[in-house]
Formats: sequence, C-alpha cells, structure tokens
Amino acid sequence: MEQFIFEDRNLSVLQNGKSVLIIDGDEHFHLSRVLRVKVGDRILATNGDGATCLCVVTVIEKSRSVCEVVQKYDGLNSSVRKYCIGMAFLKPMSKMELAVEKCTELGASRFVLFNTERSEKVNPRPERLQGIIKSAVKQSLQSRFPELSIVEDLEKLVAGNLNFEEKIVLHERAGEVMDMGSLLSSGGKSVIALIGPEGGFSENEIAFLKENGYRSFSLGKARLRSGTAAIKVSSLLAVY
Repeated sequence: MEQFIFEDRNLSVLQNGKSVLIIDGDEHFHLSRVLRVKVGDRILATNGDGATCLCVVTVIEKSRSVCEVVQKYDGLNSSVRKYCIGMAFLKPMSKMELAVEKCTELGASRFVLFNTERSEKVNPRPERLQGIIKSAVKQSLQSRFPELSIVEDLEKLVAGNLNFEEKIVLHERAGEVMDMGSLLSSGGKSVIALIGPEGGFSENEIAFLKENGYRSFSLGKARLRSGTAAIKVSSLLAVY
C-alpha cells in the first residue's frame, strides 16, 4: 500500500460523521500521474506529526484527489524509543544523505548534524535533507518526520541541552563495546548517539563529551565508515 503526505487543513469531518481527506500539490501528482492510483484503491496518508489515515480514493480530479477516511491511527509504525542520531558532516554529502535516509526508515526521531576538528567542509542543504526524510517516512509507512538540526560544532550541540536520558559517543578507540541490551535494560530510555567524521573524533573532543555526560562505546572490532556506523546504531536502538 502506498503512503502520501497530507496537510491538516485538508482533513475535514462531514455532517454524517465521515471524514474526507484532500490530497493536492506534488502528492496528488505523484498519486495520479506517477503511481496511477485509481478510484477505489486504498492508500495511507500521514501528516508527519503522528496522524495516519487509511483511505479509499473516491475522486481523482486534475488538481486534487478526494479520499474517504476508513480508519485513523496515532503513531503508526513509529519507533517505541525516542532516539537521536548525531553525525559529523561527511563528504560527499551523498554519504550523509544515505545515512539520514536509512536511519529515518529505521525509526530515528531526530538528527543533529555538526562540525568537528576533522570534518571536511561541506555545504549542507536542509531543504534537500528534509525532502529525503519525507520520502523515507513515506517509504517505511511511518507517521512522524524526524526533527533535523544543524549546529556549528560540538560546543553548540552540548549547549543546546538536548533532552535525552542516555547520551553516548561512538568511536573505535573506546575500550568498551556497546551492549545495547544492558545499556537500555529499562526499555524506555531516550538516547542520543554521536558518530564522528571518517577520521574520527579527536581526543580533545571525546574528553569534552565525556565531561558533559556522554558515555564512550565502540560498535565492535570492525572499522566502520561513519555512515555505516550511524545505520548500525540506529538499527540497534530501533530493536532494543
């Protein structure tokens, strides 16, 4: 079943108690011209803020599709755990975009992108990243768009007072391999996990993060690229 994005203003309740949803703009073009959805087909539609509607398409016009809402869901397929993936800038940007896409599909609720001492200079494009996030939410049939933040450096990240119960930094020099089962044994902890650039965090950066409450772990003996590490830790956080 395909999923589309709707605006809250396009969801209305009729006098008979039934709900009607209008899909327009680019989403209507994708529905009618690209996927060639037909009248009578069932689709999912989400507002990206937790609300999802199971709908039957009743009318397809030139500029909009009209759907009857069959059922409403709250938080459909959203990850049980609130977790944030913090990533140092990667070059080329396609590496970071792939990691953001896959982590969104796995259930990340937030991304924070930042500079480090060893980061290569890049020009992040928030609009493109937001588009990738929306497409990944649609692909994975989830119902919430992860929040995206871009900060100047680790100092700004720490100063932002991100409200997570568990804070971890991942790097290959850490003496302890992350045991997600014991780390998150309570089952309800929210987590922020930081991944450095291809050259890794510097010793000063790791010391700074530890001073500010971050616990240091590795992801095992294999040396992973930064984007792979982000995807691996996201998959672990989504499971435990």
